[in-house]
Amino acid sequence: MMAAVTKKLLPVALVIACLVVMVWGLLRANAAWHYIAAQAIAEPLFAASGGDAAAFEQSQRHIGTALRRLPSNPDYHDFSGRLLILKASQPGVVGVERRDLLESAAVHFRQSLSVRRLWPYSWVNLLSVKDKLGQVDIEFNHALRRSAETGPWEPWVQLQLIDSGLRHWSSLGRAEQTLVRHQVSSALKVRPRQVFAVIKNYGRPDLICGNEGGYKQISRWCESTM
Repeated sequence: MMAAVTKKLLPVALVIACLVVMVWGLLRANAAWHYIAAQAIAEPLFAASGGDAAAFEQSQRHIGTALRRLPSNPDYHDFSGRLLILKASQPGVVGVERRDLLESAAVHFRQSLSVRRLWPYSWVNLLSVKDKLGQVDIEFNHALRRSAETGPWEPWVQLQLIDSGLRHWSSLGRAEQTLVRHQVSSALKVRPRQVFAVIKNYGRPDLICGNEGGYKQISRWCESTM
């Protein structure tokens, strides 16, 4: 009797399983379509560091739909966070509106990192948001360390880490200052022009002079400032 019931229910279970797989596949495909659409709309915004408000809204609608379909996808959260940072940097976006956009971006980066803990770009994006908010706290220090640990040779990671570290130098502990010094030394070997531009902006010859590696522009600057 039991065997007969099982035999009858097995095809039903298989159909249900197939339907679940199909629905899941459709959700993923639909989310991916909206993600691609959001990227396509936002690409000129990122390239120009801003643009039409309507384009921001369209891109946000698409990535919002993608996240509703797949709420734990780290790529979607990273993209959404970056878009919010860009929107917060636009002329006229100030005060509470800017802070709310940056806080929302931080939420997306934290969500991404809860799934993908070793992705350096999520860490450095979180660091960038904390920097812009002026929140030099435990999370800032943690993001600083994790950016260095997970992306030691990534150009943008290095430069953002150095920039954020120098902007808030007086608020950093000794360990964090040492980490920034190490990043300056490492990055100077492979991208001296970019590192020099950051160092010069903050007026910190002590971090590179004597370690300029034959780069004449740095040597001349050191001679004139030290």
